[in-house]
Amino acid sequence: MPLPTIRIALISDADAIARLTSQLGYELQASAAAERLSRLLARPDHEFFVADVDGHVAGWLHATVLEYVESGPFVVIGGLVVDEDHRRKGVGRLLMEHAEAWARQQGCSIVRLWSSAARTAAHRFYEELGYTNIKTQYSFIKSLDGAGDPQLQMFIPAL
Repeated sequence: MPLPTIRIALISDADAIARLTSQLGYELQASAAAERLSRLLARPDHEFFVADVDGHVAGWLHATVLEYVESGPFVVIGGLVVDEDHRRKGVGRLLMEHAEAWARQQGCSIVRLWSSAARTAAHRFYEELGYTNIKTQYSFIKSLDGAGDPQLQMFIPAL
């Protein structure tokens, strides 16, 4: 496999991003991906990388800067997926290296991420990259409009 090129996502990548997102267990329509990407790509505190292999998107990573009063600024990996046909070939590692370089450019020395308890292969991957599991926690969510049950489902992967 040729080495992927890591680049900033384009709105035209929305179909591939939606397809890859389904491999994480989240259903995403290409139109929704395009709409959200158009907002995210315009924000300086967000970066959305894709791994391009011979003109095809083989993975994506979304990073954002957060700042908490108790910790100061840090980068969060909001999502990472590598196409199942390209896993264990260095694509995820390259995406993470680009995210870490972007974090440094933002003045952040910490990168954090969350991974569902069932994603044990992903946990090993992050540990191989030098990440440390710092805690186990519960994840809570609440719909504020009363009609949120279908919306709540988009936060729960179909593993």
